[in-house]
Amino acid sequence: MKIKQIPEDFRVTEIINLNLIKNKTDYTIWKLTKKGWDSFKIIQTLARILKTKTKFIGYAGNKDKQAITTQYLSFYKISKEEIEKINIKDIILEFIGYAPDRINLGTLKGNEFKLILRDLKKEISLPKEIQLENYFDEQRFGNKANTHLVGKAILKKEFKEACSLLGLEVKNNDFIGAIRTEQRRLLRFYISSFQSYIWNKNLAAILRKEEDHKEIAYEFGNLVFTTTKVKNFKLPLINFDTETDKLLDNLLKEEGITKEDFLIKSMPELISETQEREAFIEVKDIRCTWSKDELNKGKRKVEVCFFLPKGSYATLLTKKIDLLLEA
Repeated sequence: MKIKQIPEDFRVTEIINLNLIKNKTDYTIWKLTKKGWDSFKIIQTLARILKTKTKFIGYAGNKDKQAITTQYLSFYKISKEEIEKINIKDIILEFIGYAPDRINLGTLKGNEFKLILRDLKKEISLPKEIQLENYFDEQRFGNKANTHLVGKAILKKEFKEACSLLGLEVKNNDFIGAIRTEQRRLLRFYISSFQSYIWNKNLAAILRKEEDHKEIAYEFGNLVFTTTKVKNFKLPLINFDTETDKLLDNLLKEEGITKEDFLIKSMPELISETQEREAFIEVKDIRCTWSKDELNKGKRKVEVCFFLPKGSYATLLTKKIDLLLEA
């Protein structure tokens, strides 16, 4: 099976709560359609062109680079005319209206996906509902697959290593100062990437105990998928206040990390509290349409459409479908 053979094979549309109003305000809302850009990079590019700070551009979530994606942005105190002048390859900005406040993570409901899976030998009947393991997939860890390593270096107070991984210019050995030149939400993203990495290892270790399971290799080891339905449960994203068990303690020990490392006194703005994540999500109303694969001679393709709540990964659903195709 081939996914993302061309960018048009992977389409994502953000589903978001927009509080639009008729009156002109300091916040303009725009629909961004992009190809070949990750969200962090396009935000930085837009801020540079508009001569503003990235914190004045609000968005609800990061979207895949190798895809056609649609999401919403808010701009603070930047005229509609300035934004309309922007001309960047492979992006389209459409004015939506005005809002009383910025777009942030809380406004995102989820994403609608339209994927084309190619190079399939035959058609099979795919289920309309799938219980999906709620792992963080590889794109969570950046194009260089190292955002969790940046987070780990910050947690271990190895600030020189963090600067090296980020390619930051350091003046007068002020490594913390150099790190703080990065966006705060980006620094928090690095910490959460390490939390995501540990969460994946924790879930995989738990599901490995299930009698009916299969393993799929990914960038950082194996992801474990069940082949029968399992009662859902929640797992913590490790933090200083997390109640741990023996398994989680051992995973932290393997990484040379303690819970106390999450108390970053030199950068208190990066300290947060434990959050939990469901081990599974129920993907419902999956629509499939089979046809001839024009890019792979003699093969079939299937268009798969579905909705996922925020923070879940469509590429994981393709992995689960691949298991079904092998069955």
